[in-house]
Amino acid sequence: RQAVTWLAAPEREGRGPGTPGIDAAADWVAAQFAEIGLAAPVAGEAFQPFAMTLDAKLGPASANTLELVGPPTADGGATVVPLVLGRDFTPLAAGGSGRFELPLVFAGYGITAPAEHYDDYAPLADGGVAKGAALVLLRQEPQKDDPHGAFEGNQTSQHAALARKVANASEHEAGAVVFCDDSAETDSLMPFTRAGEGSDRRTMPVLHLRRAVIDDVVTRSLGRDLATIQKGIDDTLTPASAALAGWRIRGRVAIERVETQGRNVMAVIPGRGAPAADDHAAIDPRETVVLGAHYDHLGFGGVNSAAPGVHAVHHGADDNASGTALLVEVARRLVARGPLPRTVLLVAFSGEERGLLGSAHYVANPAVPIADTVAMVNLDMVGRLDAEKLIVHGTGTSAGFDELVDRLTAAAGLTTAKEPGGFGPSDHSSFYAKKVPVLHLFTGSHADYHRPTDTADKINYDGMVRLAGLVTDIVAELASGPRPDYREVASTMFARGGGDRPYFGSIPDFGKPGGGYAISGVAKDSPAANGGLQGGDVIVRLGESAITGLDDFDSALRKHKGGERVPVVVRRGGADVTLEVLLGQPK
Repeated sequence: RQAVTWLAAPEREGRGPGTPGIDAAADWVAAQFAEIGLAAPVAGEAFQPFAMTLDAKLGPASANTLELVGPPTADGGATVVPLVLGRDFTPLAAGGSGRFELPLVFAGYGITAPAEHYDDYAPLADGGVAKGAALVLLRQEPQKDDPHGAFEGNQTSQHAALARKVANASEHEAGAVVFCDDSAETDSLMPFTRAGEGSDRRTMPVLHLRRAVIDDVVTRSLGRDLATIQKGIDDTLTPASAALAGWRIRGRVAIERVETQGRNVMAVIPGRGAPAADDHAAIDPRETVVLGAHYDHLGFGGVNSAAPGVHAVHHGADDNASGTALLVEVARRLVARGPLPRTVLLVAFSGEERGLLGSAHYVANPAVPIADTVAMVNLDMVGRLDAEKLIVHGTGTSAGFDELVDRLTAAAGLTTAKEPGGFGPSDHSSFYAKKVPVLHLFTGSHADYHRPTDTADKINYDGMVRLAGLVTDIVAELASGPRPDYREVASTMFARGGGDRPYFGSIPDFGKPGGGYAISGVAKDSPAANGGLQGGDVIVRLGESAITGLDDFDSALRKHKGGERVPVVVRRGGADVTLEVLLGQPK
């Protein structure tokens, strides 16, 4: 109770990356390990640092300039429309930085929706008009006020999302995106992060210009104003995309990415080795069981918060002060038992909430060689034990895990819900992608997940004490018995897109942003696996769509249906390899 209360206190600032609170939490974990008498695994260093990007902020006004350049005037003079930052335009965090001068192309609402038989890019296909251009995109979607409209009536559909439009433009290899309000009544500039915080590290600029500015250019170029064009689209559901002949956009965008240093915290309980026995070969003390839990959380909220727009401490008592406290308690109990045949490495990961960054860094830079890592046990959200039920993932990743989990949980008086797969949205995935057997313990989700209300007073501390005994027994057995074998298990975790998205079966590698969609592995028997994709590949094209990151991939995949064969280009070993994937039905 004391540990969870301290970690989830307001003073820890929600253990958000880059805050003094998370630094204090890392130091606390290291101090707890030292107090138990544990040593650091590498040269006496308890911390494993890694770089991570926090937020984006707009650079100085002098570095963010923009103007529109039109056809020459009748007397041969230049047509230049200078724009004022904050009044006429704003860069958006979703885009990149740099100087640019690009032709302007009106691309309607920027939507490609096969199911609705609508594609704003179709009129631009001949000659590749969209490629390398600055695409002017209207916000929202056609027929948005019509209850019987093609895009879910007067309810906003997935196609209205700004991030989806940016991804679609990127797939069409646009040079920049220029958003414009769809109504003159709402002609104000969006907040800097309205289209996303830029975690995909796109290189193309993404801007928002006031409608009045764009309307003038469109009217001069196409002879019709935006309202007339939009009415035509609404009436006929026919795109009206066209090049804005003679018009270019020229300028410079400077977006500064705020970097910080994450720190994994590590300690080791050295193994003593063991001679061969009837049920196992001799155990080398270098063989290691990893016990891990992430200690970071959401800070004051942000894009991953389930309370969008709320700027308040997200305490993260269950997620994952509970796992961190359990990690320390199990370490204490293992030390009290005395040395085990195998080494036990304890790791408190950071960066999990930003995409498993800490564990991805660890497996790429392991303190113990992956070849000597026999199993990984992960603790994430283990503070809300209810009705004696524990959820355990990874029970199929080694031959003996089912029996081990059944036997030890029954002895602890618990029932289990088991998921055999080794991939899921927590740090064990990073290890399973490296072919390490894993077990992931979890007491279940709840209404306080990723909200400020995940507080220490709601934790089942008696349940945590019981789980401490169970986890100690699990780790002790893994560190004493036959070496677990690795088994590949068919799993749909990370591959479910919901709705009509076909099943692909790739596992993201969040530690390698930008330059394509990097994958750490593929689910067994999945379309990706059957098509020849493998861990370490970077997907750069799916069908006709260019891919620069996960958002592009998700958007491109939704343009296809289960049962379609699509070409997939991956970057592998410095070369582009073209594969063919038979997409599965939505999961």
